[in-house]
Amino acid sequence: MKAQRSMLGRSGLVVLALVAAVCLCGSAFAQGTAQQAVTVYTLDECIRKAVAASPEIGEARYDVAVYKAKKEQADGAAYPQIEALALAGPSPEARREDISPFIQTDVGTRINGIFGRADIQLIQPVYTFGRISSYKEAAESGIRAAESGAAKKTSDIILRTKQLYYSLVLAKDFKNLVLEVKDDLDHAVKNAQKQIDTGSPYADEMNLFKLRTFLGEANRNLNEAEKNIALARDALATSMGLPRGTILDAADSSISPEARKPGGLQDMMTAATLYRAEMAQLKEGLQARQALVDAEKSSRYPMLFAGLKGVLSGATNRDRIKNPYINDAFSSSYGAAFLGARWSFDFGTTKGRISEAQAEYNKLVEKKRFADEAIPLQVRKAYLEYDEASKSIADTDVAVQSAKKWLVTAVANFDVGVGDAKDVGDAAAAYAMVKANNLKSKYNQRMSYSNILYATGLDQQGK
Repeated sequence: MKAQRSMLGRSGLVVLALVAAVCLCGSAFAQGTAQQAVTVYTLDECIRKAVAASPEIGEARYDVAVYKAKKEQADGAAYPQIEALALAGPSPEARREDISPFIQTDVGTRINGIFGRADIQLIQPVYTFGRISSYKEAAESGIRAAESGAAKKTSDIILRTKQLYYSLVLAKDFKNLVLEVKDDLDHAVKNAQKQIDTGSPYADEMNLFKLRTFLGEANRNLNEAEKNIALARDALATSMGLPRGTILDAADSSISPEARKPGGLQDMMTAATLYRAEMAQLKEGLQARQALVDAEKSSRYPMLFAGLKGVLSGATNRDRIKNPYINDAFSSSYGAAFLGARWSFDFGTTKGRISEAQAEYNKLVEKKRFADEAIPLQVRKAYLEYDEASKSIADTDVAVQSAKKWLVTAVANFDVGVGDAKDVGDAAAAYAMVKANNLKSKYNQRMSYSNILYATGLDQQGK
């Protein structure tokens, strides 16, 4: 019993090694199980489809459209503004003889006609102390910041798609590992049963029970591996915007080490400052915020403008009197050109708007300061993880070969009756553990290289 408990404890290593796929495969909605054709996608194809289907990227692109509309508004503020007003209504009667040769003061008012009036005014800003130009600058920087935001969303989708793709490949590798160990256990169980059936002197029913226990654990892990593959496929299909029920598969049959190598750490740090979308986004955002501060400050000063104004009115029951001292709103016409200044005074409102704009600018300054510290750290972390995973692959490659030889020898010894089921179980558990670690190291290397490209912004530079 003690030996059996030891074997069950060691078999737990197999479980721990194989169940790790759950954490790597992510989650998605379960799809139907109807049989249908499987569509195979390469990593690049998955990325293209995921980027094209992403609502997050679509939303970011509309942010660009919003700032382009703001730019149109800022540009339009420099053009003439035309205001027209048309009126029509009942008109009280008025005749020339009521004021000629002298003004009569006892004339009754009769509404027996209609009038029409059109007022047109054109205002052309001449000088605004930088208000319009500041709004233009803010809108232009806002466009570039929004474009960088869309690029960041694209990088996010690329990284997430790589994670889902490699998780699917890893899940398939875990399944193959379980099948490999299961085949050896199946072989050992058949031999143990055969020894018992033939009455071999090496027959031991206890060995058969132990082997069947390990085989049961292997079957359980196989079921779990199948579930993980289904989850990984569903998650990847969902991110690619494929119809519900689509069954896809990764073109890579097994996860392999990343053949490419990143440049030097300092080169990667430099690349992050040049290509990382967040850096460009923050730079343009700061320029936009500063321009808005300047625009609010310009509200302290007047707006100088030139203008034209024209009025044309007439009524059916009124005489037109051409006297500059008499202004008849119902029947007259005139035009004028003028220069003017518009200056608004308030008690703290403008100051509050300036303080608000300055606070928004300072918030972005702090965010940039954080990014200047965090992004190099992120690059260094991904770089060190890549280096660690590469070394782990080399170390576990040797361990996998040794563990495989151990398992083959243990099974062979058991077949000829000189080995024990415990030896087979120990060898199977050890092989499963080191092989799983080897596969996870390859996955980690792939993802750490992807994280380097993401952290430096090189993922969108054709790298």
